[in-house]
Amino acid sequence: MNDLDRFFEKKRIEMEMINVPEELELKLRSALNNTPPHLKYSKKFKIKWAAIIVAAIILGSNIDTLAFYGKKLVGYEGVMNGTLSQLNELGKGQIIGKSYTFEDGTAVTLDGVMLDENQLLIFYTIRSGNVLEFLNVDNSNISGIAGEYMTESAQGEIDKENNEVKWIASFSTPHFFEKRLKWEFEIEKSGENEKGEISFVLDRNKAMGYTLKKHLNEKVKVDNATIRFQSITASPTTTVVKGKIQNIIELAADQITGERIRPYNLDIKIYANGKEVSIQGSEMTTDIKGMKFSFEYDALPKNLKELQIKLVSFEADYDASESVKLERNEKSQSVEINGQKVEINKVYEKGGETYINITTEENVALSKVNLTADDKDLKLQGTIPGKHEKKILNDKESMITYTRTLRFNGTGEELTLNINSIKYNKMYNKIIDIPMN
Repeated sequence: MNDLDRFFEKKRIEMEMINVPEELELKLRSALNNTPPHLKYSKKFKIKWAAIIVAAIILGSNIDTLAFYGKKLVGYEGVMNGTLSQLNELGKGQIIGKSYTFEDGTAVTLDGVMLDENQLLIFYTIRSGNVLEFLNVDNSNISGIAGEYMTESAQGEIDKENNEVKWIASFSTPHFFEKRLKWEFEIEKSGENEKGEISFVLDRNKAMGYTLKKHLNEKVKVDNATIRFQSITASPTTTVVKGKIQNIIELAADQITGERIRPYNLDIKIYANGKEVSIQGSEMTTDIKGMKFSFEYDALPKNLKELQIKLVSFEADYDASESVKLERNEKSQSVEINGQKVEINKVYEKGGETYINITTEENVALSKVNLTADDKDLKLQGTIPGKHEKKILNDKESMITYTRTLRFNGTGEELTLNINSIKYNKMYNKIIDIPMN
């Protein structure tokens, strides 16, 4: 039972509980019995009009509720997160309700959109006899006056009958002057792509803007690079943190000096009023503007009093130029690269191959190595898995190490291990306080 049904049921019960005074009831019965038949119909007609007027009063007092239900996106409960569900309950979306049908009968319906400072969300439904064949559309983009806006992320849910799937897709926010937009997409059928499109007018009055927007100039030094936090923008649907790892000049300089850095993972968390805000996605890109990152989180709470960004860890692959002359004995050797220790435990030959047993911290990998055997360069053929071991450093700290064996095809009298790049994850746990004024 929805809110409107509950309202009418409550009013019905209240009216049934009203007791008519006995004296009034007797007078009404007497008047009706002494009235000619044609007037009785007249009174019934008046009673009907009275009922209509009462209903109009009831509906009039709840007309906002009826309009509110007409603005909601229906059927997306399983796809929306908590924030989007709340915004949908408040009627913040723009209903579109336009469809495109392909030749085979597959129908794509643009149900509605939500727009704010950080993103444009589109809500669409795919219907087909067997939707498993077309779980989603391909090459999805939105075009306007200023060009195209590509899909940044999407999530969907299929129904139990496999006839329908609901999708929510995120696009970058169109420029402020964009109004008439066209959503273009494709489906593949028998090896060929069929194109479809739906045009719609963006209602800027429905746009939700932003709740917090800060330009940042915060830096955290990491090995061979600096993490720069440039901005944080919070909107009703999401919170976005953007920054840069290297600019184009730094990228070029590293290329020349042979000290390149290739990021693998950047772990950034945000905390609002002391509680972690759930992450929704992230990306790192490299182009002519440099090496950039963007992290997307859930919306911030309304009663925001404290906001923090935390750089937890940074994992990257670093260029190296370390050569170690190996000795065939049980005596271990070690080398340190960017503060990461590599222990060479044992070197031995077997079946025309050379084996090198090494130990590092568990998050360290020799990503590019080769072995010089006399005057031959031997490529790494594979790594034989070993074991993890926990080492106690002191009362508060411990370390997990990983021992494995590198296998090279070939042997030689003089052996040199060449380490050309090393990948590792390093913890920083650096907290940045964002001013609220």
